This record gives sequence, structure tokens and C-alpha cells, in this order.
Amino acid sequence: WERAKDKGLDLVVVNPCVVLGPVLQSSINASIIHILKYLTGSAKTYANSVQAYVHVRDVAEAHILVYESPSASGRYLCAESVLHRGDVVDLLASMFPQYPIPTKVKEDGKPRVKPWKVSNQKLKDL
Repeated sequence: WERAKDKGLDLVVVNPCVVLGPVLQSSINASIIHILKYLTGSAKTYANSVQAYVHVRDVAEAHILVYESPSASGRYLCAESVLHRGDVVDLLASMFPQYPIPTKVKEDGKPRVKPWKVSNQKLKDL
């Protein structure tokens, strides 16, 4: 931030979490691998963890909002939902019952990790 200020740049940053949705590239990126491992059967279990997710179109809209807003400044968190991996695999299993979605948590016996909160209110206020 200091370097941008020293150079006279108006730096505004959108910080998305795991971005999901339609892809433009033909290669598989990290976000797609995150879901694909559950569909291909390469993941036999899922982690007892949580992750924030956002749709790619929401990320695009966030970039437009900060670009078009003269009052935009600093960082903007861009996240829609924080889900436990168990909820993710349950959702995938309901959408794709023909795939070998894991049904067991890797850290069996430990308490289920609770989702944390992410506020994107600063972004919504633009």
C-alpha cells in the first residue's frame, strides 16, 4: 500500500476466496481440482475443514464495482459462503449421484469444524 501511495497509484484490491463457476481456459485450475478430486474418486475421504467459496461471476461484478466506484479504497473480501467439506460433498452427491463422492471424513472421531464468518459488507456497500 505504501509503495502504491508513493507512486501515486490508486490501489484497490478484490480478494476472492476459492472461485467456482464456468471456466474460460481449457486447462484445469486449482479451484476446479478442489471439486474434481471428489468426482473422480481420487479423494477417498474429505477433510474436517471449512472453506469460503464465491462464484466467478460475483468476482467479476466485484471488480467492476470497485473500478467504477470513486470511493473504493483498500481491500475488499469477496466470498459468498463458508462451507464444511462435508456439506460440499453432500451437495456434489445430490447433484452427481453417478460419481464416487466420498462419504467419510478423514479425521473421523474429531468434532466437526464449525464454519467461520467472512464479511463482504464493505463490497456490498459500494
